[in-house]
Amino acid sequence: MSSTKLSVLVSLFKWMQRTKSSPKKRSKFRKFLDSFCHPSDYFSSIRLLLPSLDRERGTYGLKESVLATCLVDALSISRDSPDALRLFNWRRGGPKTGSNAGNFALVAAEVLQRRQGSASRGLTIKELNDLLDDLASAESRSEKTDILSTLIKRTNADEMKWIIMIILKDLKLGISEKSIFHEFHPDAEDLFNVTCDLKLVCEKLRDRGQRHKRQDIEVGKAVRPQLALRVPNAAAAWKKLHGKDVVVECKFDGDRIQIHKNGTEIHFFSRNFLDHTEYMPGISKVLLDNILVDRCILDGEMLVWDNSVNRFAEFGSNQEIAKAARDGLDTDRQLCCILI
Repeated sequence: MSSTKLSVLVSLFKWMQRTKSSPKKRSKFRKFLDSFCHPSDYFSSIRLLLPSLDRERGTYGLKESVLATCLVDALSISRDSPDALRLFNWRRGGPKTGSNAGNFALVAAEVLQRRQGSASRGLTIKELNDLLDDLASAESRSEKTDILSTLIKRTNADEMKWIIMIILKDLKLGISEKSIFHEFHPDAEDLFNVTCDLKLVCEKLRDRGQRHKRQDIEVGKAVRPQLALRVPNAAAAWKKLHGKDVVVECKFDGDRIQIHKNGTEIHFFSRNFLDHTEYMPGISKVLLDNILVDRCILDGEMLVWDNSVNRFAEFGSNQEIAKAARDGLDTDRQLCCILI
């Protein structure tokens, strides 16, 4: 396993953030892998570089507001102290909040700087991953606070800032995951697109000089959904179509869902590759009764239909209706899947 210090990875992050050239960033990333990572353990570092693609670790359950409370408790500071209020009100600007208002990690770093200092305490990448695994699996807020307290004791303020960005899954490095995949291995992006498994990509493609045979899509394993290309206006969209005939359909405002049917087994994968089993009680029987083929993958939007007014319900009601179906509650609303 990797014994590379977290400080080395943080140096890479800082260099990437300062550098504007994408080719230089890719080259620096490759040098980091070659110099500090063993091929058998590329995943330990790459999962920290691409935290939003890591399916091995569960969700932390820590958005900024909850994370602020946990940090205040981990630092053992009063909740009505100026530093605590800075964390709670991290979005607000003004003379007393500083220039970092609106960036939670930077606001947290300012608060931590006065308590942690700048000396690195030698935490390794492996140790960080172990602690982040514990953080994701912790069930109570007090458990999460204890783990954050340990992280604070084992790092300096700058390292903790980047750890917070990893937890929030937003590193702001100015380099695309496509560029990172390409620099790691020529076939990395293709393999990830059909498996959505970052660990598998890192383990299968250790040798950059050995090409990987294109892998087929498997029913039951998430496939990366195709997303629309964003353009500034309708005229630009028509120009992109090069005069071809097109079919335009209504955009439904629900949750993007990929349905995998394998016999009587059904999975509901979100665009973040998570399997939303909570949808099973509310819609599985409808799908099994109406999808005639034995195995297939369907892409679409999960919404809620309101039978009392004969229209779709407001956005954000999916979880409420899924829970009602699971609990056997009678309601005029039901889950509805619009297939693309």
